[in-house]
Amino acid sequence: MSLATHKKIKLRNQNTKEAEAIKSKFNLSPVASRVIAARGYKADDELKTFLSPTLKEGLPHPEQLKNLDAACDLIAETVELGGKIAICCDFDVDGLTGGSQVLHFFQSIGVETEIFVPDRFLDGYGLNSEMVKEAVEKGCSLLITIDFGTTNQNELELAQSLGLNTIVIDHHHVGAHEPPATVFINPNQQGCGFAGKILAAAGLAWYLVAALCRKLPQAKGIDPKSYLDIACLGTICDMVPLVGANRVIAKRGLELLTTSKRPGMIAMKNLMNVNEAMSCYHVSFGIGPRINAAGRMAHGKIVTELLTTSDSKRAEKIAAKLERLNKGRQETESKIKERAQKIVERKGELPAGILVWDESYHTGVIGIVAQRLVEAYYRPSAVMGMDEQGIYKGSARGIIGFNVVQALTNVGEHLLKFGGHEGAGGFAVAEEKLEAFVEAYTAECERQLASLETDPYATADTEVNLKELELSVVEELKTFEPFGMGNASPQLMLKAAEVKEITVLKNAHIKAQLTDGKNYINAFLWRETEHPALSVGAKVNVVFKPDINSFNGYTSLQANIQAVEAA
Repeated sequence: MSLATHKKIKLRNQNTKEAEAIKSKFNLSPVASRVIAARGYKADDELKTFLSPTLKEGLPHPEQLKNLDAACDLIAETVELGGKIAICCDFDVDGLTGGSQVLHFFQSIGVETEIFVPDRFLDGYGLNSEMVKEAVEKGCSLLITIDFGTTNQNELELAQSLGLNTIVIDHHHVGAHEPPATVFINPNQQGCGFAGKILAAAGLAWYLVAALCRKLPQAKGIDPKSYLDIACLGTICDMVPLVGANRVIAKRGLELLTTSKRPGMIAMKNLMNVNEAMSCYHVSFGIGPRINAAGRMAHGKIVTELLTTSDSKRAEKIAAKLERLNKGRQETESKIKERAQKIVERKGELPAGILVWDESYHTGVIGIVAQRLVEAYYRPSAVMGMDEQGIYKGSARGIIGFNVVQALTNVGEHLLKFGGHEGAGGFAVAEEKLEAFVEAYTAECERQLASLETDPYATADTEVNLKELELSVVEELKTFEPFGMGNASPQLMLKAAEVKEITVLKNAHIKAQLTDGKNYINAFLWRETEHPALSVGAKVNVVFKPDINSFNGYTSLQANIQAVEAA
């Protein structure tokens, strides 16, 4: 049973006056204008930037990023002295794409580098002392962390004691004390707030590269825009709001990704059989999961090679390996999810927070399983598996309004370590502390959920009739891409539609023909074979995402149902 079977339906507050102003000034269709107005936009320059984001107008100036100049000065000094630079990045898409940008840039200007990616199973998350020691042993004089470092006080102090300069580039929560890095770049630090504190590590890494292109004479002729195809991957996959600077990076990056000549990008697109313009869908459900599979199932370092190699044959081999790893990830995830759901449903009434654990759970996929549990039950969810040292490694995901990193902070006394942001987090707990942690985290979920909406709902941007929903309108709505957190794909409401026909496809999906009395549309409820509100002749209210179906040269509209109820 999917959430579509019991989601409530909500309609955003409508602003018809502003919608008319938007329609007039920007020459948008009535439907698109209502969607934009309902999301709080006005007929002003902010909307102009949203509709046509440019690097010049849509990105804040690098000078506003606290300590970026200091980082560039330190790097310039290191390069001038012929120093070797260690790059340490996280094993997820954000960290790997951030690290790959910096690695490729240094390689392009002839700087000697070493790349370090922690092993999820042996090292866990973040910088570790062995990396620091190895960087020193290999002759590095500067170490740059990307997508972690904010909480690595001990490791940074070790680097300092060994004479190793450090630059931390991170976007995660900053606690009471800043890390003892030579240079600390994090929009969440006191006195910063750069770009609304929403940039992913890949975006921050891009800013570093852009600033170095101006700073270093060796970088003359390198266009920082050429790295946006890599930067957009981490930005789209890391669940940061796709508004403001992130929207610019994602939108312009997708355009570059479509025509990218990087062997790694070409190999990935060929693997996915993508010939059309790249979209968020291709990244979120195609490239992203394959990149993540490296760190989840083996080691993320091969991704940095994929994104920086100039060898097409090598890129094809790495892409094929990522494909195999991703298929293994899917199989493992499916088995654990099935077991976890049985545990949840055996308990009967849903708790405020879902916590499931087993020594055998593969720690590389527990984050995805936690997200699947949120999608299935709309409750904050945490899944734990045991590593080789006998430590429970956990991954937590939240619902709207639930602050995961705050929850982990509040139960931190029971944890060996933790980190994350509002929507997701990771943690480690000793076996003897497991019972106390479960009790404390459950209480924390109950505390936060007391003031939250715990019934899932689908929010429609505006109500439509089928006459005004033309192919051109749906194409227009697609120009609001990239879609994601903070800029969801438009959802429309059709009220009191009659169900004319119902077909079950492949014993897995519902296809319903809906009519408003004059016009018809095919609507699909995916991964469901029945719904209490859907029967021939019934009147229903439907929230759906409009889409275009092209098959055998025939193009038609279709509605992908998000929620349905009896009218």
